[in-house]
Amino acid sequence: MNIVVDDILNLLSYFEKRYGFHALSWNLNKVSELNVFKEKLRQKLLELLLPNIPVEFRNASIDSSVIYDDVVIEKISYGLPYGGKSEGFFMYPRKRVSEKLPAVLALHDHGGFKYFGKEKIAFVSNEPEILRSYKKSFYGGRSWAFELAKKGFAVLAIDVFLFGSRRIGVVDETSIGDVNEVVKRYNEASYRIENFVAKALSIIGVSILGLIVYEDLVSLKYLLSRDEVDPNRIGSCGASLGGLRSLLLAALDNNVKCSVVAVAMSTIDEIIKRGIEHAWTLYVPSMLKYFDFPDLALLHAPKPLMIQYCKQDAIFPYEGQLKAHNKILSIYKSLGAEHNYHGVFYEKPHIFDVEMQEDAFSWLSKCLSREDVQ
Repeated sequence: MNIVVDDILNLLSYFEKRYGFHALSWNLNKVSELNVFKEKLRQKLLELLLPNIPVEFRNASIDSSVIYDDVVIEKISYGLPYGGKSEGFFMYPRKRVSEKLPAVLALHDHGGFKYFGKEKIAFVSNEPEILRSYKKSFYGGRSWAFELAKKGFAVLAIDVFLFGSRRIGVVDETSIGDVNEVVKRYNEASYRIENFVAKALSIIGVSILGLIVYEDLVSLKYLLSRDEVDPNRIGSCGASLGGLRSLLLAALDNNVKCSVVAVAMSTIDEIIKRGIEHAWTLYVPSMLKYFDFPDLALLHAPKPLMIQYCKQDAIFPYEGQLKAHNKILSIYKSLGAEHNYHGVFYEKPHIFDVEMQEDAFSWLSKCLSREDVQ
């Protein structure tokens, strides 16, 4: 593996010398040019990432509604310009303290667990053991999006491309009696699916991450359409792939006033140096020519941003986390908004446990309760 990594680093070094990298990494001394620069960076991100499709949902419906633990849980769905329907859970407290609620788009992870999407972070009855075990290992046994709704938020958790209701069927579920075995077999097959889909999309210039973020923008549009939601108090939150989605959503849509990015931040060079093999869902095509992940925080700044780092994270290396943290902190300092950036380091592996969830909830509550939130 070391030889392979060295060869790749030599190749990257050649292209860096030939073309240059980080062309849109902001010069912190040019605050007067901030708005022009942000527009250039946002347009480049849109160009590299998003497919040229109208951001719209179709034929939205509330398919069922239950009340559990004083939370209304609506199962909702809507159509997209392509593929089947997206299904999600829209949750809010049954006893609302105000007509319009602060709202959070809750973004599920990857985790090599694609049979479910929204169910990984929302409450569902009669959970199969394989789902309970996953929540226990990564989320401290919690359905965190549901817990957030209990604290007074309207919360939307929805499946995105390749997950849950948006998954691509390859397993004959009717021939397998045990639901845990069905989920296990699908999750095992999903790696091959992701590889094939990534290759197929590449020939038309579209990435898996691009479709996922496109569908997140659609879900944000749906969230803003709900009467229960205060459109001026919208947040995003997620861990791992969900954290990257939260970063990109906040970078691309100014309706996101507060963002939480958990275990999803490092400079890309440190990931490559260590030969860490992420899923296709990490990568923005051609990004290194123009920016790195911490550079994208500029597009959300100076609005509130929390990033939760775990020092023992095996897939987002600590050295890359430190580089990213220092860059983001310098961005917020240069804008006179250091108080709006909260980078927290935990002595933990790659998880989003109860302690981290509660810290994230407190940040969202603090930021979205402010009437002057930018």
